[in-house]
Amino acid sequence: MSKKALLFAALFVLVVFRGPALAASASSATFAHAWNNYSEKEKRSFLFGLATAARAICTDLTSLQKNLKPQEMENSFRGCFNNYAGMEPDRVIAAMNALYADSKNAMIPIDGAYRIALMQVRGDKVDDIIVQSRKYGEGLKKQLEQQHKADQ
Repeated sequence: MSKKALLFAALFVLVVFRGPALAASASSATFAHAWNNYSEKEKRSFLFGLATAARAICTDLTSLQKNLKPQEMENSFRGCFNNYAGMEPDRVIAAMNALYADSKNAMIPIDGAYRIALMQVRGDKVDDIIVQSRKYGEGLKKQLEQQHKADQ
């Protein structure tokens, strides 16, 4: 996926979920701010949307594997779905809340924070991923600031 597509996706998430991107300056608009301003219902809706998307994608990917037997198809689907969808929304939301409580993580995109939280809930080590995600988020922040300056 190109950098422009990723930037567009990040901005879309901010706008759809009452993100501050349009109302505030680029320096104060963060993914953490957007996440922390969601109600509990909005946070659950976000997770439900991701699970729905994972289900649709995994169904398509599984159905493309024509040579699989029915049990293999089911196992393939479950493996795909379980890799991308959180089964315990309260724990995933709590992990995302904790991740965004650290100001260093403010610019980690919400989908990345979700993935990190999901891994944490499963007991995976995520320290290196958080460091990489922070770097990526800071790069996004610089791009947004440059775009904001160019638009003025």
